[in-house]
Amino acid sequence: MPTVSRVSAIANEYDHPKVGHRVKAAAGTGGVLHAMQHAVPARGLLPLINMNQHGGIDCPGCAWPEPNQQELNFVEFCENGAKAVAEETTPDRAGADFWAEYSVTELRDKTDHWLGKRGRITEPLLYDRSSGDDHYRPVSWEKAFSLIADQLKRTDPNKAVFYTSGRASNEAAYAFQLLARRMGSNNLPDCGNLCHESTGTALSQTVGLGKGSITMKDLETTDLYISIGQNPGTNHPRALTTFKKMKENGGKMVVLNPMPETGLMKFNEPQSIKGGLGISEKLADEYLQVRLDGDRAFFQQLSKELIKRDALDWVFLNRFCSGYEETIEHIKNLDDAELERGSNISKAEVSKIADMVEKADSAVVGWTLGVTQHKNAVSTLREVVNFLLLTGNMGKPGAGTAPFRGHSNVQGNRTVGIWEKMPDRFMNALQEYFGFEVPKEHGLDTVQSLQQMRDGNNQFFMSLGGNLVRVASDTTACENGMSQQEMTVHLSTKPNGSHAWPGEKSLILPVRARTDLDMQKSGPQKVTVENSAGVVSASIGKRTANKDLNLKSEVDIICSVGRETFGDDFWQPMIDDYGVIRDAIEGTIPGFERYNERIEKPGGFYLPNGPRQRVFNTDDGRAHLTINQTNVLDVPEGHLLMSTVRSHDQFNSTIYGLDDRYRGVREGRRVIFMNKEDIRELGLADGELVDIVSVWSDGERRAPSFRVVEYDHAKGCTSTYFPEANVLVPLDSVAEESNTPVYKSVLIRLESLGKNAKDLEKK
Repeated sequence: MPTVSRVSAIANEYDHPKVGHRVKAAAGTGGVLHAMQHAVPARGLLPLINMNQHGGIDCPGCAWPEPNQQELNFVEFCENGAKAVAEETTPDRAGADFWAEYSVTELRDKTDHWLGKRGRITEPLLYDRSSGDDHYRPVSWEKAFSLIADQLKRTDPNKAVFYTSGRASNEAAYAFQLLARRMGSNNLPDCGNLCHESTGTALSQTVGLGKGSITMKDLETTDLYISIGQNPGTNHPRALTTFKKMKENGGKMVVLNPMPETGLMKFNEPQSIKGGLGISEKLADEYLQVRLDGDRAFFQQLSKELIKRDALDWVFLNRFCSGYEETIEHIKNLDDAELERGSNISKAEVSKIADMVEKADSAVVGWTLGVTQHKNAVSTLREVVNFLLLTGNMGKPGAGTAPFRGHSNVQGNRTVGIWEKMPDRFMNALQEYFGFEVPKEHGLDTVQSLQQMRDGNNQFFMSLGGNLVRVASDTTACENGMSQQEMTVHLSTKPNGSHAWPGEKSLILPVRARTDLDMQKSGPQKVTVENSAGVVSASIGKRTANKDLNLKSEVDIICSVGRETFGDDFWQPMIDDYGVIRDAIEGTIPGFERYNERIEKPGGFYLPNGPRQRVFNTDDGRAHLTINQTNVLDVPEGHLLMSTVRSHDQFNSTIYGLDDRYRGVREGRRVIFMNKEDIRELGLADGELVDIVSVWSDGERRAPSFRVVEYDHAKGCTSTYFPEANVLVPLDSVAEESNTPVYKSVLIRLESLGKNAKDLEKK
């Protein structure tokens, strides 16, 4: 039977969550004050003022698009952006004394929240297991580069993994993929494999481009916005201002979510008079409490109702689509009772939404990880596309697909080559431009890389940012796999959980953050990123407060490793002037014409987007409707479905704090949100402490000591935070076609520990 992760087992020593008052409206003065509690002590106020403005930094948090430059607010940051900047600008330091005090073994007993609060890493660090020393020790940059170069020269390219976090800039990401491919490896997994790979797979199959099709103007002016599995009040709060504009323009919003999210119910805009007075505005016109993995069934219900009414755009279907006749026939023959069982949405509710669709001249569907991390996620998203195509809501104003990415440049990383399956046209262009042989065989994605590491078949792991051990499923397997490597290399700003599982040799290389001034031979450098709407813009760090630290930029580190390993003459010019990298991107990737010139324009520039112009780069040049099965998940008696979510004080693996004020949780994270009827039927009580046990064909996995929280949740379904629950998901449990870990709709049961947190608090 799989073992329990050490971190999951010991975390309750630090974690005694209290549950009480829930803030009922998102943002407002409370959000501002909470943001300032992070930013002011961390000296982050000045970078925030010009964040997301021309000449400032792009937010290092999420990838929410900026509005048109003429419509920018005086400040364009949200609470989570303030927290992200505070992580970079903190005066706290994880210097040599910290690493001398805590051994690697001792670091394993610390939570990522505790580790992150130690502050910025001050100098390069080396761990060497063969020395018998269980500590990271300072090392020179020259020695670090030499050790990495020596390792790469003797490593089988098929046994080297180059992982990328979504925060890396286009310039760093392009240099990183160049390093891997110069070595002969296409093993370029990234965090996109773990979040929106299902999106890319479904959209590529149906409309010929794995990105969303809308602009911000489309979102602000659409007649109908359908939000699936989205929690913008926590994950991308600036979205709430956009949704408010949409409402002011007469748009309607429908929300599908197993539990109501505060930001979509009530919003206090902090920059408005009403918001300042604490007057909230309702955003969601209709809230549908869908069952976990029930979105696919709902869209089949909706499309079936629209087909019945003949409320289809036949002109669009005939001119631009294929497969619609077969798809319509399939949907017409689906069983109504089975669909309702799958979605938990009644026929009357579906009819009401169909009325809204008929009245709307345009519609946008937006989604996040609440959709993409189920076993059937790809077919769910194909069904979303079916709905949009049937109603002609693709490639016209106010209509289209809106997958909202997490980290600020995860979409840009993929655009510039961070993918294990880049097309031949990119590989050929790279080979022609740089003059070395580029490997053509597809590499390993994130799950495949971790499987190779777990099975002892990998030698080298290098991470461009990120905290893979914590964001991946199957925590224990990832920890053990990481520690089996001959060498691990982490480009990081602060300590994290992955550092506690070093290979035989491990290097932690401290990088300049996005807010830091990056001075190279040609002068101050700028980097670029791509947001969820496909806009590329510049980001310019100016802070000099960390100039006393022994840091290098990600571009400098990557290119220095390339120079020392291969001796090619194209690395050093890239370090001296990042414009050289942008020239290379322009020379190898369509859409980046006049790259260096166009990023000087306020707001940047849009990349080409075929579906936006009703141009579909599929095999027949048409958008494809598809046949998808409903596949309702059956849950045995006494069991539930579990989904993992973020807390409010969290962004991916970065834990800013231990509070989730919108859900009423404070000073802890080990909670499981449940419907009150499920609690009663299972013989439990609100506040009871339980072990969560996930059920798989090869046995069970356990995450100990979680507090039951009664919540307005879809019956038969629960939610809990990651990464604490990641241990419950085997590495081999992945979504069909996309290979994304199934963090959602996990079959679980609960075992009572015979204790109630409320009673313990009284004592």
